[in-house]
Amino acid sequence: MPRKITAQDFMRLQTAGDPQLSPDGERIAFVRKSIDEGKSRYRSEIWLVPVSEGEPRRFTGSDSNDSHPRWSPDGKQLAFLSDRQKPRSRIYLIPSDGGEPAALTKMENEGSISGFRWSPDNRSIVFLFVATPEAYCKEKVDERKEKEIPAPPRVHTTLNYRSDGSGFTDGEYPQAWVTDVVTGECRQLTSGPYGVELPVWSPDSTMLAFLSDRRPDCDIAPHYDDGIWTLPAAGGEPVRLASPPGPKSNLVWSPDGTRFAYLGNPDLTDTWGTNNPRLFVLPATGGETALDLTGGTDLYIGYASLSDSHTVGEGDTIAWNADSTALFFPVSERGDTRLTLVMASGGSPMPLSPASGELGGFSLSPNGHAAVTFGTPVCPQELFILAEPKTLRGEVESRSRTAFNRQFLEEATMAIPEAVEFPNSEGGTIGGWLLRPADFDPTQTYPCILYVHGGPHTQYGNTLMHEFQFLAAEGYIVLYVNPRGSVGYGEAHTKAIKGDWGNRDYQDILAAADYMVTLPFADSQRMAIMGGSYGGYMTAWAVGHTDRFACAIADRLVGNLHSMSGTTDFAWRHGAYFGGDAWNDPRPLWERSPLAYAGRIDTPLLIIHSDGDLRCPIGQAEELFAALRMQRKTVEFVRYPAETSHGMSRNGPPSLRLDRLQRNLDWLNRWLKP
Repeated sequence: MPRKITAQDFMRLQTAGDPQLSPDGERIAFVRKSIDEGKSRYRSEIWLVPVSEGEPRRFTGSDSNDSHPRWSPDGKQLAFLSDRQKPRSRIYLIPSDGGEPAALTKMENEGSISGFRWSPDNRSIVFLFVATPEAYCKEKVDERKEKEIPAPPRVHTTLNYRSDGSGFTDGEYPQAWVTDVVTGECRQLTSGPYGVELPVWSPDSTMLAFLSDRRPDCDIAPHYDDGIWTLPAAGGEPVRLASPPGPKSNLVWSPDGTRFAYLGNPDLTDTWGTNNPRLFVLPATGGETALDLTGGTDLYIGYASLSDSHTVGEGDTIAWNADSTALFFPVSERGDTRLTLVMASGGSPMPLSPASGELGGFSLSPNGHAAVTFGTPVCPQELFILAEPKTLRGEVESRSRTAFNRQFLEEATMAIPEAVEFPNSEGGTIGGWLLRPADFDPTQTYPCILYVHGGPHTQYGNTLMHEFQFLAAEGYIVLYVNPRGSVGYGEAHTKAIKGDWGNRDYQDILAAADYMVTLPFADSQRMAIMGGSYGGYMTAWAVGHTDRFACAIADRLVGNLHSMSGTTDFAWRHGAYFGGDAWNDPRPLWERSPLAYAGRIDTPLLIIHSDGDLRCPIGQAEELFAALRMQRKTVEFVRYPAETSHGMSRNGPPSLRLDRLQRNLDWLNRWLKP
């Protein structure tokens, strides 16, 4: 007999990620992720599965976490990242037919390796490394602890001194290194007060190319002009190639060596991502103009959907086919994320992976297959094979290669999301999804929850959200929507709230609440609003402007744009998105801040935040809580420890995620089910 989803069920979900096809196209290496409930931690292991027939099998496994599997170009070895020698992150090698992994990189420095690439000739691996500041290496920390002395002060000279999820970096930047596959000798290739994107190899293995913003004071206006740089793999000074100005990412070198492809944004002021990323092709010799392959389509290139059940976007975002005639990439549109193909010479993009779901990652093989991870609103990410289409508009065959969640899905009942659409206040439409409560009876009325996503320039989509399923199982109608500001509905939809939060987006939230009232089974007197990050902002903003919600939950909120502008982990480029600035003209920031309207808030409000949140610092919650408590308003502040970060509800310690889910339910039950 199927049962309802519970809060603990997120710990049972298993996901496949970062699929990597072997050079001969016969096997797929991927990462299987799960949760060790007893130790309240995540586990990741490398698994292998044949492309055609056969069961998946675990290839690496220990008490550590293994990730980022990458085949050697000759297919004889598999390299991966592991934390087996904490606190040092290392690249390991293992024969592709099995054996004991051996550490390749022999760096003595503490730090983290965030990614790597094999050279086409099998001899070298280039990787990104961020060193741990010397004063905070394990040896120094242990020495201070033994002597009972405090940590030294941190000294900051640029704005790039902290990053959510990583902590304080104190002037250490991601730098490119290269290691010899035989000896493990490591050499640093880049240096200076600039970060670099993971370099790509030239087909002959002699050169490397990478993206980096190396302007003076680039921390003040980040990603204003990411340049394309090249340098010899043997070492030397980077040389900048001519390229169109503007932010760039995801550089890839064509297999024939003649061109680069990258995602770019022609708007130099768009640091918040209101423009669609576009796919460009540039000659490998550089140039002032590049071929724009997607600018005329109004498509969002990239992984934009939010989920609390898996990681997406692992691996390369752009991939060339073997003969350099076509490019593959994800497109996020109206809640879907699909693998898409476009000819390198131009033409209409063609979606390949199924609709009504979410692509999580992909890789290609020379024989025309694509390995993808793919999930739906009722199934976590699993591994599939896509065959090469016979024609540019033909059907694409897909075959499942894993079914890790089969038993769980057979025993637990998922609510099927219903796609909905309703008008906004200016003649447009708002898209979203509705979950009906478990044991739904159309003759009854139910309490309602309206969810607002973070970003704001992201999207809710056709992907599994355990939290939504859990609350539907507890007897709630759940509506989650993509108001103006969301991506996937065209640039005009996204740009509608640029620098003007709390206006058109708020109108769309009210329209969503109005839509909920039209449902005969919805109780308009028992309606809650909740969300995280920007969703927390909109929750706090809404209850400061209307009393129609019976209660609210603001998670990791933005409460004061004025103080946020100087305390978040990214450099706030004043005047480029929001008007005004923090020192001469603070009024535009203050007028868009929920804290400015705290005197109007009478809705019972639960505030959830993490001490380790560097994206929306804890002060955002403290300020709003203090303002409401001083007025004797109904408010509760749940503060999670520094071990958590901005993404606590998605990737925080499992035991604390469970605690948060239960607290949310208790708050909703208190006010909506008295």
